[in-house]
Amino acid sequence: MLKSFDADDVQFGWDSTSIKSAETCLRYYYYKHIEGWQPRRKSVHLLFGGWYAAALASYHTYVANGMEPEEALCEVVAETMTETWEYDECPDCEDGEIIADAGVTHTCENCGGDGTLPGTGQPWLADRNTKTRENLIRTIVWYIDQFGADDTCETVVLSDGKAAVEHSFQLDADNGIILSGHIDRLVTFGGKVYVQDQKTTDTTITARFFNQFNPDTQMSLYTFAGKALFGIPVSGVMIDGAQIAVGFTRFERGFTYRDEGSLNEWYDDAMFHITTAQHASREKHFPKNTSSCGNYGGCQFRHICSRGPAVREQFLKADFEKQPRWDPLVAR
Repeated sequence: MLKSFDADDVQFGWDSTSIKSAETCLRYYYYKHIEGWQPRRKSVHLLFGGWYAAALASYHTYVANGMEPEEALCEVVAETMTETWEYDECPDCEDGEIIADAGVTHTCENCGGDGTLPGTGQPWLADRNTKTRENLIRTIVWYIDQFGADDTCETVVLSDGKAAVEHSFQLDADNGIILSGHIDRLVTFGGKVYVQDQKTTDTTITARFFNQFNPDTQMSLYTFAGKALFGIPVSGVMIDGAQIAVGFTRFERGFTYRDEGSLNEWYDDAMFHITTAQHASREKHFPKNTSSCGNYGGCQFRHICSRGPAVREQFLKADFEKQPRWDPLVAR
């Protein structure tokens, strides 16, 4: 059972990813979040950025829990090396399980139950010469070297004595809506409190890089949630940008701010887009927003929408595969 959808298949649990999709185009939202169509090969940018952010979040968690910084660095590098190793799939099972003749499901002993064969495989091979496995490890190490134990920002310690790191949230909003997400770290810097986030790019980081995050749904939701969850006057989001090049990684730190009026306006706009998407789900009608087709290099479904309705399904099956539906209220 999906936790974020009701019995009529209408989404009520929303995160920044699904809200952004509804803002962009209802047809895009339908293909991606209702039908679950995803590219057969995941974007190298998403993979690299996800591993990078996860490593830094784990590092700050380990240090906050008392681990020495050098030990924490070794730990996250080892974890990332494991995450970026592509094992061969087990030929004897499906997802680590075997169904016996009696219909009873058993864990596959050949692979240990995870569907992959120990001692096999190869390092993840990127299709881009900047965002490679080697550069990922380098970027993690260099970031911690620059912004590690001697950083001028400090992790916020909450009223219960716990460090504000790795915090998944669910907030009750209006009309039965639940807003969800994950805050990696809350920090103090220059006497103010910020949510901390990491972003990667292939281009030189200038003021324009940071300007793209205002307005931005993810950053607004982070700030909104930080205030609501912790009862702390969060000023916005601290963005640590990393420029990934073939032979180097360069870091820049910037900020995106949200005042009370801006957050209230964002909330009202987000609820409007959510309500519109819910109406589309009830009516089973998801109109295209053709003004968004060319944004950010072009929508991944543009060539699908350009086909006639009768043949779109076969083109979707050729270029995409259905994945389990994105469920924002499932803990990750």
